[in-house]
Amino acid sequence: MHETAVILRRELKSYFLSPIAYVFGVLFLGLQCFFAGSSLLKQGQSASMQGFFGLLPLVFLFFMPALTMRLWAEERKSGTLELLMTFPVRIGQLIAGKFLAAMVFFAAVLLFTFGLPLTLGAYAALDWGPVVAAYAATLLMAAAYISVGMFWSSMFRDQIIALLVSLTTLVLLYLIGFPQFLEAITSALPAMLVDLLAGLSPYKYFESISRGVLDTRDFVYYLCFCGFFLYANALVLQARRHRG
Repeated sequence: MHETAVILRRELKSYFLSPIAYVFGVLFLGLQCFFAGSSLLKQGQSASMQGFFGLLPLVFLFFMPALTMRLWAEERKSGTLELLMTFPVRIGQLIAGKFLAAMVFFAAVLLFTFGLPLTLGAYAALDWGPVVAAYAATLLMAAAYISVGMFWSSMFRDQIIALLVSLTTLVLLYLIGFPQFLEAITSALPAMLVDLLAGLSPYKYFESISRGVLDTRDFVYYLCFCGFFLYANALVLQARRHRG
């Protein structure tokens, strides 16, 4: 546990001392608040955060790979990964520290958006149940995307390549969450494979939770999804440690 906390502090320090992290935060908040604010103004009805949370899965496709691309690729490029591999620390502790650091940083950025529902609630009746559920769904989706980005970052030395491969993976996962896309590929793939793909997209479960429908299966899905990619990340690092 101590080793994980050390890695967590190290990564958080690198986040908050890096200008890229602040650029990430400003762009993310600016885009989200601008587009969400525009949609809220167009609705002109009862207070709702649907416009804000409806955009998040699409915005995540571009911002999460940028947040995670450096986590392992930078370590490999600078040669510090080999040094980390020699420390008396387990692979799981290294991964947990970096994963938690990315989640804490993103949660800190997301916290700044909480002023929007507070403002809406002050001037109109706002149903806080779906809002709280949507924030929980946002954190779960962020965890899923971060686990994907971390895995691909561990595979490549170049951050840009890690970003592009993560982006491609997340776009595909996003698309298979739409029934229209699955219908379009039904003729080219076996029905069993299409049914399997239909259950893989994080977007599908994000929509379910953000509507305020709390189903245990949705949370189990995110747990399994993150576990799969973090375990794959561990296998990559373990192989690298054995190779020396």
